[in-house]
Amino acid sequence: MKKKDSWLAVNLSMFFPGLGQFYARKDTKGIFFLLSQLILVSFALWSFLDARGNTLTGIGLLLAIATLYLVNIFDAHASVFQDNFREEKIPRNNKNPWFAVFLTRILPGLGQLYNHQSLAAILFLSVTIFLAIADDVFLTLGMLTPIIGAIATYHAYTTFPKEKKVAGRAIVAIFAVLVLISGVASKYSFVWLETRIERFQIPSLSMYPTLQVGDKILVHKAKNYLPQTGDLIVFKEPPKAAELDTQSGNEKQEYYIKRIIATPGQKININNGQVYINDRALQEDYLTEDIFYQWGPQTVPDGTYFVLGDNRNHSFDSHVWGFLPAKSIIGKAYKIYWPPQRIMPLN
Repeated sequence: MKKKDSWLAVNLSMFFPGLGQFYARKDTKGIFFLLSQLILVSFALWSFLDARGNTLTGIGLLLAIATLYLVNIFDAHASVFQDNFREEKIPRNNKNPWFAVFLTRILPGLGQLYNHQSLAAILFLSVTIFLAIADDVFLTLGMLTPIIGAIATYHAYTTFPKEKKVAGRAIVAIFAVLVLISGVASKYSFVWLETRIERFQIPSLSMYPTLQVGDKILVHKAKNYLPQTGDLIVFKEPPKAAELDTQSGNEKQEYYIKRIIATPGQKININNGQVYINDRALQEDYLTEDIFYQWGPQTVPDGTYFVLGDNRNHSFDSHVWGFLPAKSIIGKAYKIYWPPQRIMPLN
């Protein structure tokens, strides 16, 4: 039977907990690590993103995920190492190509340093550092980071002395492709998530008491979203509001959050401290004081909405600058995720 390599087990478990244990034929431990990580990741995502989830719980689960991941890597190494008692824990004298791959996956160039390939190490390290800096300015360069990681991985193994290598170029190429796929998946899962969920911080008391200054909220963005009465929405500053802000000398506000009061085709009237929609009083248990102004009656035009802040007498909203164009809406606010004492679903 061919002797298994403890550092190959480590590299496999870096893709996902349990894979290194399966390679070491420790199937029970492999199933434990695999299922445990899947469960922890699922509950962490739910805690962070679902309206009913608790952000503090999610943070605790992230710590558990990181801990399990590290334990899994050490265990993957130990699962093979214990059968190879003459093997060095850290292969310094008897160098190991899979250890070079392991170092490269931590930071491209480290494996080349381990292989005493100074020029290649400087090249990979320099390009990796440059991309890390440039990615903040040019987002499209982010795709190059996992590509460089995959190339460095392939290079670290294939340039190793022939007598030390046990895998052919085709197998290592497949391994490098897996490094690329995992890098792209981890990087762009966050980009994908940001196209659907946005974070905002409340800057004023216009939505008090529902929202307070400093509350951090999650907003679900959906192209087919049709706001309903009562929804809390975030939107870009409409043209009329921007014009009035300029005239008053107020600081320009890029985003607003208000409550949908009336939708297209509905008649809105505010009279004697009460909001009426199609001549029926709107029940608003979230208000803490009567409305001091009169407005309407008017019918909401197609393609627009009537929005008000919950702090009615101190809110710069539709009763000042008019109807909100639907194209300005970013999405529906559905959760306060921070600070801890304010975590709660919205609506």
